[in-house]
Amino acid sequence: MFPEYRDQIEALRASDRNFSRLYDKHCALDQEVQQLVARKTNDLQTDIEQLKKQKLAVKEQIYALLQNAAPTLALKQYKNYLNQEWRETVAPTAYRASAVG
Repeated sequence: MFPEYRDQIEALRASDRNFSRLYDKHCALDQEVQQLVARKTNDLQTDIEQLKKQKLAVKEQIYALLQNAAPTLALKQYKNYLNQEWRETVAPTAYRASAVG
């Protein structure tokens, strides 16, 4: 689901309890649909359709959360990048200067 958002999904699953709950619910619904489809009986078609509708509704909620979180996550990644750059360039120089002086 949403391979282009793989990093964002991992970050949100770790930091947002609601997102993690929705993601797990989507996975559970997907598994349930697959199990019903594997039975290959026509009398389950209505149940399968209902589960697919629920799964789609959860997927839409997940997508909305991903869209809302994208700028925040991008900003966090940029700050981490700047922090890393500072540690690799400025910090060693500052450390050497303080150790010498």
